[in-house]
Amino acid sequence: MSRLLLSSLLAAGLLAALPTSAASGCFLYADGNGQTLSSEGDCSSQLPPASTFKIPLALMGYDSGFLVDEEHPALPYKPSYDGWLPAWRETTTPRRWETYSVVWFSQQITEWLGMERFQQYVDRFDYGNRDLSGNPGKHDGLTQAWLSSSLAISPEEQARFLGKMVSGKLPVSAQTLQYTANILKVSEIDGWQIHGKTGMGYPKKLDGSLNRDQQIGWFVGWASKPGKQLIFVHTVVQKPGKQFASIKAKEEVLAALPAQLKKL
Repeated sequence: MSRLLLSSLLAAGLLAALPTSAASGCFLYADGNGQTLSSEGDCSSQLPPASTFKIPLALMGYDSGFLVDEEHPALPYKPSYDGWLPAWRETTTPRRWETYSVVWFSQQITEWLGMERFQQYVDRFDYGNRDLSGNPGKHDGLTQAWLSSSLAISPEEQARFLGKMVSGKLPVSAQTLQYTANILKVSEIDGWQIHGKTGMGYPKKLDGSLNRDQQIGWFVGWASKPGKQLIFVHTVVQKPGKQFASIKAKEEVLAALPAQLKKL
C-alpha cells in the first residue's frame, strides 16, 4: 500500500480503539423506522463513524444553507486543504464530496457552522455518543471529532438514526432530506433506489499507535421505493489485503440486497 493511499484512508477512516467484541463485525437490517429486523455479529459496540458521518453532515449543510443543491456550492481546492488523493485536489460539489469522501469539504461545513451549531445538530439528531470534544488536549473536535477521536456510534445506533431520517422524523425540511438522498444514491435494484455511504480506516492500539494489521469498513444506508424502505448497516473487520474493508462491506451489502428486497 502506498504512503499516499494509506494516509488518505487514515484521514477518512476509523482510528479509535476497537472493542474486542466488535472484531466480529455486524450485518444488520432494519425497517424504515430503524427497528432491527435481523442482525448478525456485534452490532452494539460503538466505533468512530468515519466517512459515514457525511450523511448527517449533508443534512446539516443543506439545513443551514451552506449547501444549495447537488452541484452547489462548487468549492475550489486550496493548497492548505488536505489533498492526499488526487480526487481531493479538485473543485468539489456536494455530489462529488460524497462520491470521493473529500475530507476538507466536510471540514468546510463544520467550520462554517461553528462548534455551537455543530453540537446542536448532533444533539438534535441524537447521533451516537454526541461527543465532539475531539482528541484529548488538542481542541480539534470541530474538524476531527468524527475521524479518529471522540465521536462514536454503534451499528444499531446508525440504523436508528437512518430510520429517523428516512421516515422524516429529524428536525430538517423535506427538501434537505431529498437533496441528501440524491447525493447518496449508489445504484438501483429491481426498482429500489439504493442510497449509502462507506467509511474506512484502522483502529488504534492501547498505546495510541495505529494497528495496521486490522482494517475496519462501514457501509450504511437504505433502499427505498414508494411506500417501502429497508435500512442496512454493515461493518467488516479484516487484515489489510487487495480489497479494502469498506469496499468489501459495500459489495457484500449490494450482493445480499436483491434476495432481501424480494421478501418485502
